[in-house]
Amino acid sequence: MTLLDSLAAMPLGPLALPALIATVTASLVAMSVPGAVNTMSFLSGLVLGLAGVLVVVVGCAVGCHLLFLVTRRWLAERMRRRLGSRLDGVQEHLSRRGPLYVVAARLGGVPHLIVTAGCAATPITGRAFLGASMLGMLPAIVLSALAGSGIAAI
Repeated sequence: MTLLDSLAAMPLGPLALPALIATVTASLVAMSVPGAVNTMSFLSGLVLGLAGVLVVVVGCAVGCHLLFLVTRRWLAERMRRRLGSRLDGVQEHLSRRGPLYVVAARLGGVPHLIVTAGCAATPITGRAFLGASMLGMLPAIVLSALAGSGIAAI
């Protein structure tokens, strides 16, 4: 805890630690590291209390959207060429109900990379994908942060 205490004693200390946690969370989510969201939300709850929820949500939003945009830019066309007509039915269905499936996949624990890469190859908008992803990830983030803040209170 001495590192955290010295970081908090810096002139911008109250902002530096949340910014660091949000940056690390965004990096891990963008690299699609398994278990990163729960681990970072637990740690942020441990260090920041319930304010850690907001910090991790911001980090997840940045990392998730960045991965979505990069995947759409460089891999979506390659996936469409490879899957061809098999993707057409899925694209039509996801254009109508895409956000609902994204929320269900996030709540169901489907790996982050599969959800993001799959949605990047479909016509779902970035805004709809981001909103649905955050809605689906929010329960896990809140529960992990609450567990971390509960441990800190002991």
